[in-house]
Amino acid sequence: MQGKLSRYFLLAVALLFILAVSIQSSPVWADEPLPDKQVVNIAFKDAEELSMLADKYDVIEVDHTTGVLKAIVTDAERQRLQAAGIRWVVDIQYTVEINKTYGMLAGQTSGIPGFPCYRTIAEIFETGAALANNYPNLAEWKDIGDSWEKTVDPNDGYDMRVLVLGNRTNGNVVKSDIFIMSGIHAREWAPPELNTRFAEYLLSNYGVNADVTWLLDYNNIHLLLVTNPDGRTMDESNQSYLWRKNTNNNYCSNSLDRGADLNRNFPFKWQAYNYQCDETYPGPNKESEPEVTTVTTYVRSLFTDMRGPGDNDSVNPISATGLFIDLHSYSRLVLWPWGWTLSNSPNEAQLRTIGYKFAYYNGHDPKKSAALYYTNGTTEDWAYGELGLAGYCFEVGDTFHQQCSTFENDIYPNNQQALLRAVKMARNPYTLAYGPETYNLTAPTTPIDIGTTFEVKATIDDTRYSTFSGGIQTQYINEARYTIDAPSWTPGITKYAMIADAGDFDLKKVVNVTGVVDTTNLTTGQHILFVEGKDAQGKWGPPTAIYITISDVVITPEPTNTPEPPIITNTYLPIILSNND
Repeated sequence: MQGKLSRYFLLAVALLFILAVSIQSSPVWADEPLPDKQVVNIAFKDAEELSMLADKYDVIEVDHTTGVLKAIVTDAERQRLQAAGIRWVVDIQYTVEINKTYGMLAGQTSGIPGFPCYRTIAEIFETGAALANNYPNLAEWKDIGDSWEKTVDPNDGYDMRVLVLGNRTNGNVVKSDIFIMSGIHAREWAPPELNTRFAEYLLSNYGVNADVTWLLDYNNIHLLLVTNPDGRTMDESNQSYLWRKNTNNNYCSNSLDRGADLNRNFPFKWQAYNYQCDETYPGPNKESEPEVTTVTTYVRSLFTDMRGPGDNDSVNPISATGLFIDLHSYSRLVLWPWGWTLSNSPNEAQLRTIGYKFAYYNGHDPKKSAALYYTNGTTEDWAYGELGLAGYCFEVGDTFHQQCSTFENDIYPNNQQALLRAVKMARNPYTLAYGPETYNLTAPTTPIDIGTTFEVKATIDDTRYSTFSGGIQTQYINEARYTIDAPSWTPGITKYAMIADAGDFDLKKVVNVTGVVDTTNLTTGQHILFVEGKDAQGKWGPPTAIYITISDVVITPEPTNTPEPPIITNTYLPIILSNND
């Protein structure tokens, strides 16, 4: 009895808290009744009750500190809450916000009305086609399946298209793959724009930025810009719909609540649920939706299965390759498996390290997905659970229809950096994430006379991880090296040692290094120079690259009769390392 009274007391305190927040932050909303779709605050007592609520309702925010969640609910769902004895408080300000619609701004000629930074779905498809046309050696706009509407009527709906980036003229190079999807929930506008701009950045910087150039030379980057095109069309037609699901009319037919939640329909740990009109309805069976089948079929064609069938079967981190990222909004989180259980996955340590690397760059909170709330049939759980891929969800921004100023100044630039690190690590993410980062890479910007030497400098840093919740363990740096014209993993490539500017690598986690490059045996013209560092545990990080240009001016040393100087330890001369290192 005392436990029950304690629970009622805690619930009362939580409800008073959210009521106070709602009253404090909510403007008077004329004398009109609240609309059918409302944002409500609900107190939950533990992870199990949170999971139950997240399964049945459209939970959009969770505050574990106060034990309060926000959910978007309809009148029918509010009646179900009431029947279950669950109380709520309407967040009036947020309710007003989600029911707004916007017109075109003064002078706006493209983009979503009121949000010129976000391309419409038609404009996204036009951009994908244009990029493939303008960069035929670097991009392909690939049809991989059909949306639900198109399976019903070939003249309606959309082709599911992936923008595949990578140098298509160097077929002899072994390449890694990374798959980045966005727009699985139609109302989330920032992720497809982020994905599209990432493609534009990579393509426009090929041949200009050495670091981007090698990423496209040694990787295939698969970008599914809009995973739910039918739903996106519905959301654009009326912004207040906040459309989440696809538009499959077999479920909750002929209503604005029809369709299945595609991010609950993936086959790994799929879980049945019977309320078809709910926003999290997972479909009648796993992989029932054509959009999901399209994604799983395509991803299976890219990556081999690196993991056994059991929940406790681990991936070999040394040989594992490839990355999978699903871009969502919102909450500023980097999430990794598992989502279906709080138990750790067999590769929790590696997945956590990769997640903390991403979070350093985008500033998000890195967490195991289930730490937010339990989910079944989701993308990142499927990618890791079935194939062993390092699978992630980025929850970007603070709302579904994010203001353009926040997107331009925060979401895009910070997540662009996180995505660049993802591509850099795609070759071997489970081990490269442990290695140090290389930055501040400098070399002469003017042509270098052949036959001379020059210095290349860089910073090697093993501390670039999020410090969230105490961060993760970092290591000392103990080695750095450079290669020319090909990265270190290329068979037969010569590797040259670099020297710590302080004279040694003793007990330092951030080290400035210098290498001396002898141009005698280089050809004239442009070259790419790669630099990478290794930590005390023997983990090499991904390289960073820079362009150098060798001129055709030959420098011949003048003859001299003076005796040769003695060899001095730590003189800045190129030190050739083993080609097999």
